[in-house]
Amino acid sequence: MQMHHHSRIPARPLRALLASALLSSCFVPCVAQAVDFPVTGTITVNGNPGALPAGGTFGDSSYDTATGDIAVGHFTFPQSTTTFHSVSLGADVTVTYQLSQTNTSTGLVANDGVAMLTQAQLKLKAISAVVGVVPVAFGNSCIFQPINVDLAGTGAASGLDLSQTGFTIPQVGATDCSGFGSQVNSGLAGSNNNILMHMAGDFTPPSANDTIFANGFESPNRAE
Repeated sequence: MQMHHHSRIPARPLRALLASALLSSCFVPCVAQAVDFPVTGTITVNGNPGALPAGGTFGDSSYDTATGDIAVGHFTFPQSTTTFHSVSLGADVTVTYQLSQTNTSTGLVANDGVAMLTQAQLKLKAISAVVGVVPVAFGNSCIFQPINVDLAGTGAASGLDLSQTGFTIPQVGATDCSGFGSQVNSGLAGSNNNILMHMAGDFTPPSANDTIFANGFESPNRAE
């Protein structure tokens, strides 16, 4: 009698193959890769409105549509300019500045679309200025920090829309900014500030589940 031998896949490799198939088919939640989310919007500094610097991003971060978690990241912006009128100098002052984040933030989009980031500590460095037609270099002493911003808003498939009104930009010393500290303070420091930003990406809220959204974090909401 001729015997037929059937090959068998060992149990351990078989389990590995099945796990790989599940992951590649997204039958289990897939982990999003870190990206730099493009950031656009407007910022009002001491009552002077203007666009956020073009090319801003929030990264390296990611968004998990299953949980609503926004992974750790930070804001980065290119150099930009803002113009204000200085009464004491009797001239328009155009300041070249760099806005950056000195810490990192995480966030959450709740299943009702409410979104929030943990506090962003921003730094505004005034690099130079043109006073009337006279250029002035500020060196490294013209830094406004910390600027604490608590951003909240909504998340959707079209992106994340966040804002805060009334945050404070602290003053620099009068002798800072190459001796123009008082004049630069008059244009940049104060609490008449607001920011409105859009982070491009798919921030679809997660499905309703047994969590609540409080203070920027998930909290269990189960009956004991």
